Amino acid sequence: MLLKNATVHDGLGHEAVLDVLVEDGKIARVAPDIQGDGTDLTGKHILPGFVQPVSNWGVNGTAFEIRPSSSDNDEHSNPITPELDGFYAFNGRAVTAQQLGAFGVTAVGVAPTDNNLFGGTVAAFHVDGVNPYKLCLGRDIAMMASVTPNLKNTYGKNKQAPMTRMWIFSSFAEQLRKANEYQEEADKPKDEKLAALKRVTEGEKPLFVSCDSALAAQRVWEIVSAYPKLRLTLVNGFGLTGEEAWLREGNISLIVRTAAAVLDKEAMTLDYAAIAKLLKAGVPIAFSGEYSNMFGAREDMLWNGLEMMRILHDGKKVLPLLTSVPARMLGLENVTGAVREGLSADLAVWSDDPLVTYQAKVLTTYQAGEVIYREGDALKCM
Repeated sequence: MLLKNATVHDGLGHEAVLDVLVEDGKIARVAPDIQGDGTDLTGKHILPGFVQPVSNWGVNGTAFEIRPSSSDNDEHSNPITPELDGFYAFNGRAVTAQQLGAFGVTAVGVAPTDNNLFGGTVAAFHVDGVNPYKLCLGRDIAMMASVTPNLKNTYGKNKQAPMTRMWIFSSFAEQLRKANEYQEEADKPKDEKLAALKRVTEGEKPLFVSCDSALAAQRVWEIVSAYPKLRLTLVNGFGLTGEEAWLREGNISLIVRTAAAVLDKEAMTLDYAAIAKLLKAGVPIAFSGEYSNMFGAREDMLWNGLEMMRILHDGKKVLPLLTSVPARMLGLENVTGAVREGLSADLAVWSDDPLVTYQAKVLTTYQAGEVIYREGDALKCM
């Protein structure tokens, strides 16, 4: 497949009129005037498919399955379940039914909910297909944790811990301490929970922690700073002011979730000007969408980008926050997230630059070089 004469935004901070050659599902070449017959996209724009780094997409059954309302990433038996594998929550039919490709999204990180202190691991998938093994882009990517009020709302209503922030943060610190000190012994059963967390304190995989406020984020940093190998990514960005020098000094990454959640008072404290200030200070930042499977969440990645464009007015700086940076946070920088030779041909052809005009619309979306949406396709989930 050869796409010719489009304005290519590579997701790495560059844009130019180029051709894109796709072979065997991967980007084989990006250059001007590639010889051969192809689709003329003069005046059109090619962007990498958006990569949503933390989501709940694909965790429900479909209307034709036994458990259409199940949330298989939401374990309520114990608030500390780091040994669980988020891969097993994913249902290919469920994510395909959402037609994320119609909104320019081609890859998602599927994570446990915010209802557990340590919920399990994140896995990443393409967004169209059936077989999760074929759709999977990466497993055991990161450990998902939460210090949000969701824990109290989930367990406290049953008079079960956690009922207070004291429990949440004290247990967060204690579990990491125990994990860091844990040593497997041949004559004793393996502690799967501590073994899973030890991989985090040893820096083998990053720790994603959802926080509902700037104070909660700082408390998390104060706790994890005892482990120099630990790689921390804070999720949400609510309440940050842009003055948090400890984010840059601690080499902390930030995933900013949309503020579009209905009646989410914490989300309403998200300040995009503060996020822009942190970005300028060198903090690695990626955008994500609302966790829920509400249909409107399919547009969250783009809307976050548009909010940042109001401040930065520079698509070359904003687009990576939706593409290459979240891919890197998921360890997929050599798989997807950019229009670069050797990567999966996860591409969206737009009528115009979607970060510049509201009139832009998705014309065609490719996942590994295959069309998963074309303008005019009926949307199954409105």
